[in-house]
Amino acid sequence: MDEESTEVLISRLESAGFQESFPQTDEEADVVDDLLAHELEELSVTEQEKVAFDLHGLAAEIEETEELIETSLKEMENEIQKIKKKPAFEKAMKMNPGHVCNRQFRLQFLRCEFFICKNAAARLVFHFEKKEMIFGDGDVLGRDVRLSDLSQQDLMSMQSGALQILPTRDITGRSVLVWMPGNWRGRGKLNTRSAQRVFYYMTTTASQEEETQKKGFIIVVYNVGPKGDEIPTLGLLKKIHSIRLAVPHKMFGMHFCFDDKSLRPVVSGFRYFLDKRARNRFRAHFGDEQKTTFQLQTFGIPFDDSSPFKLHEGEFNLSWHNEWLQIRKSQEDLPLKKSDENDPVTIPHRFDVLFGRSKMTREHTGNLRALHLINMWEAKYEGAGKYEKTIITEKIVNIIRDSGGKFLKWENDKGWLQVDNEAAREKIAHWFRHNRKKHAASKNDKSAESNTQKRPFNQC
Repeated sequence: MDEESTEVLISRLESAGFQESFPQTDEEADVVDDLLAHELEELSVTEQEKVAFDLHGLAAEIEETEELIETSLKEMENEIQKIKKKPAFEKAMKMNPGHVCNRQFRLQFLRCEFFICKNAAARLVFHFEKKEMIFGDGDVLGRDVRLSDLSQQDLMSMQSGALQILPTRDITGRSVLVWMPGNWRGRGKLNTRSAQRVFYYMTTTASQEEETQKKGFIIVVYNVGPKGDEIPTLGLLKKIHSIRLAVPHKMFGMHFCFDDKSLRPVVSGFRYFLDKRARNRFRAHFGDEQKTTFQLQTFGIPFDDSSPFKLHEGEFNLSWHNEWLQIRKSQEDLPLKKSDENDPVTIPHRFDVLFGRSKMTREHTGNLRALHLINMWEAKYEGAGKYEKTIITEKIVNIIRDSGGKFLKWENDKGWLQVDNEAAREKIAHWFRHNRKKHAASKNDKSAESNTQKRPFNQC
């Protein structure tokens, strides 16, 4: 493409902002990629480091104090009052002021906007505008959206698994939201309104967990393997993006995986219409399943046997997603009550210790950390009496709980439930006994090998 054609294309892209269509050719995609690469290069060294830290989960967390929270909530309320036009917000306020003014609900928006109160207030007001637009002005406007609020078409979109939350967080504790267009195969035309409702429901549901509010999200668009009946349109992507700006959804990175070279212009266009902060944290990965999953793992995104990317007889894995939906239904069917520290946990936190024998539990960061503590205390434990051993197990349990970790056991249709203190101590004691047996078996194996080597050749 010559210089004049390039200038014309840039002018079209910048003036239209892809209002009509994505780039159509690889040449146009080259121009877009050059524009965005230049934009990234213009960031200061500090800004570029922040982008890298965000993508790899190294971003510094805000130290939340009670004073910061209370001061910010008051300032946020003042900023809300300054916004003159907020009809959806005012409707919700009349319906259910307890929901709109709820401390924990508003805190989600403050955390999402890094405690910049003016931005949090604007997002909260926009949240209700967008909610009214896609769900209407019924009583749902003044409360959390539930599965029962979704239509049959919405539920079909939900059950397809085209949008899922991974069963494990990334290496730094962030939730991972996955969009898999290939899961829409054979399900007819993709309904734009249903897609918006599903995205809204899943992001707001996940954002209710404090860990996700603080750590944020990573988004993965996974277009590798089976393909859907249609490629998501620009219009749909723009509407989904506008919802992302309305929900308390703190995104630290976005990864687009694809194995079809013809999609490259779509990938470039997808990145182009994002807001500046989001597109600087956007990374594209081209290749097959093995290559793209490896690339994602370098960013700390986990994969195990329950991963939705795993193909089974030509279909993506829906086992965890179906379990997640059942958990949500069970939790929403319960009578409304105040949150409790013993409430079920849907996605374990990084310091939680999980009961069970699956690969997922063995490789969970909380379990690995607990085993490290076991190894540190092993010599002292083995030389201690019964009473001292109880004190050591109690100490390790307290270390885990003091860092925010819980001891969790899986219950079908409920999720991960916290066990009592006695069960937690027994779990730690079990690991000590397991280590002892493992060391004894290893010692016996070495002894047998040594005796074999000492035997005369004719006795072998």
